Amino acid sequence: MASAFRRTVRGMRDFLPEEAGTMRQIERLTRTLAQTFGYKEVITPILEHYELLAAKAGEEIRERMYVFEDLGGRKVALRPEFTASIARLVVTKLIYDPKPIRLFCAGSLYRYDEPQFGRYREFWQANYELIGSDRPEADAEVLALTNEFMKKLRIRNYYFKVGHVGVLRGILAEEGIKEAQQNSIMQLLDKKQWDEALNLVKNVGGSDKCQETLSNLFEARGNDPVHIIKDIQSIVKDYKSAYEAAENLQEILNLVSESGIDLNLLVEARFARGLEYYTGIIFEVYAPEADIALGGGGRYDGLIELFGGEHTPAVGVALGLDRLMLVVTKQQAFGKPSAKRRVLVVSVTDELRGKAFEVSSKIREAGICAEVEVMGRSVSKALSDAGRRGVTHVIIIGLEELREGKVVLRDMERKEQKVLSLEGVLKELTTNYTPTPS
Repeated sequence: MASAFRRTVRGMRDFLPEEAGTMRQIERLTRTLAQTFGYKEVITPILEHYELLAAKAGEEIRERMYVFEDLGGRKVALRPEFTASIARLVVTKLIYDPKPIRLFCAGSLYRYDEPQFGRYREFWQANYELIGSDRPEADAEVLALTNEFMKKLRIRNYYFKVGHVGVLRGILAEEGIKEAQQNSIMQLLDKKQWDEALNLVKNVGGSDKCQETLSNLFEARGNDPVHIIKDIQSIVKDYKSAYEAAENLQEILNLVSESGIDLNLLVEARFARGLEYYTGIIFEVYAPEADIALGGGGRYDGLIELFGGEHTPAVGVALGLDRLMLVVTKQQAFGKPSAKRRVLVVSVTDELRGKAFEVSSKIREAGICAEVEVMGRSVSKALSDAGRRGVTHVIIIGLEELREGKVVLRDMERKEQKVLSLEGVLKELTTNYTPTPS
């Protein structure tokens, strides 16, 4: 029993201080981005009714949700993603708000996946949802927002994989293939099981023409959006809704290009995502250091209506904060952390402990990290410990100096010390130094 307490539950993990610091730095950037793009933060519960989360989650996600019955006999689940909760929030609390509604949220999510690099059972995301517009400007904004975030993280060599659900579903729908069967086909495509997807199309009654069209479509991929979309249009010319979906994708990407946003794009006609609620453009972001999507999203025009609202178009993106942390760390995208002043206040005698707390409080008011020696160590041992822990300055409060209204300030890196007034200490510590924002 005791050994079980010594390890985390499988798929969960601890973040040590440096890792947690990187995660929080990335999270702060997501909030800054939300503010600059006009997205307002909301907070939704970790626990939701199972039916809400399962409605359009996709079969694989439904199978991997943490589901249980609470003490009231209700079937509930830990959220596996944010969008269903956002749709519920809009229907129940924001239904009369003027459109568009721009919402942001960040937090932990849960899926019973097989743990591996970049994939855990507890993971963190930040979501941006633009609700109320069916125009390509909305899709372009979400792409631009995602690109801006990747630039702010200083991640190198990232690229967008882009597709359009309407191309594939348009073909399947015109063939009379039912939505449930379409979902199964899309799940296979999401797993990159192309041959299995084609076999399923055949088994559910897809015509020879349909199979040939899809087979050709699966080969349509490349980095030249104009060329690839023309190829897609040529392949699906006999399927009206699929052709219109390709036109929509072209309009969105043209708008992005005209806006001067330089996206490194891979357009892939066979691209699918596991969630069933997508209706239009879909995309994911990748970097060479991780063979997993760092973020992804797309258009979902039917979800809010499914939950009892009016027909409300929407588009959004989810950014994987802990996955981004892995890439940021591998690429050293943030560089070395800037040197921050970290002060230890030591009293020479127990009678001066109150003064140590008073001085440390004034140091913190200046926006500088200050700790009080609380282990009862001698000054020499406190200095030795401070050097091991990365303390940059030590303030020594002695009775003789205090009589003159002064303290000793020791620079641990230079191994120099001065006797200064508290005002002099603050001036010394804040010279050419910008305090960490609170």
